[in-house]
Amino acid sequence: MDTNMYRYITTVAECKSISAAARRLYISQPALTKQISRLETQLGFKLFDRTKTPLSLTSAGELFVEFADRYVKLENELTNKLRLLDPSKSAVVTVATTPRGGTYIGPSTASFLCHYQGIQLEYMNVSANECEAALEDETVDLAVYTDPVISNQLEYMPLEEDPLLLVVPRNNILLQGKELSGNSLSTPLMLDPLELQEHRLTFILSTPNHSLYHAECAFLSKYQIIPAQSLRVDYVDTRYSIAAGGAGIALLPAITVSRISLSSDAVFCTIRGSNLYRYIVIARKKGRALSENAELFWRFLIDRRFHTHSKQE
Repeated sequence: MDTNMYRYITTVAECKSISAAARRLYISQPALTKQISRLETQLGFKLFDRTKTPLSLTSAGELFVEFADRYVKLENELTNKLRLLDPSKSAVVTVATTPRGGTYIGPSTASFLCHYQGIQLEYMNVSANECEAALEDETVDLAVYTDPVISNQLEYMPLEEDPLLLVVPRNNILLQGKELSGNSLSTPLMLDPLELQEHRLTFILSTPNHSLYHAECAFLSKYQIIPAQSLRVDYVDTRYSIAAGGAGIALLPAITVSRISLSSDAVFCTIRGSNLYRYIVIARKKGRALSENAELFWRFLIDRRFHTHSKQE
């Protein structure tokens, strides 16, 4: 039996969907369906009850997954121990990150190094454009940054939604007559999109070299906002300070705002009936054969994202 089948079956069991499992395994759905059917024929019994949604395991399937899960864990343990015996397997994995991408993968680093002892990680903090250039030039193995992914030479997977907030100074005309008590990062003020089309509003915008620039452009386009006045500022902390200081409105990552929000003159807002967010993604160059260690890091982050979302549900 192809040992990959153990991973295929356990992944389908976790996802409760062949299409979702195929995306996670980076293979096509028809190919995965064919592999499962072939294994069921070989074993002589069905592993999944396809009459139910979501997909469920048969009794035989539950037994198979129990033993397959043990095998996968043993294989990982064996691979890790063999890697420790061979220093040549400890090649450095280079990862380009933006400040936001680095904040995301920081908490995952210790867990990865604990699972895969001997692997060395090297993080480079650059802009989103530089992440893509480094991937194209193959000067890094992977990159973690925020969408959109501009280069058509890259493939990527979303890791997490990155919520955005509007930071509005308390004295802004947009807030006149509104109840602001209780405003916080977790309870932002709901605004109607039409209110943001007020011609007297000033927007504090990022410069084009930042990935947030694309999120701002998408935001302005979606809600048909044409700023009559704007100020472009490179550094995100400075944009917050300028907005909180009364000069205008800024669209900023919620996690950044939570880190630097000190001013009582800042009001946190969002759009009524809509969620403001972008995605944090992990990207690689299409067609490039990565080292075993880089592949492990790619899969680790994606699997971690999947398991985190499963626990939240």
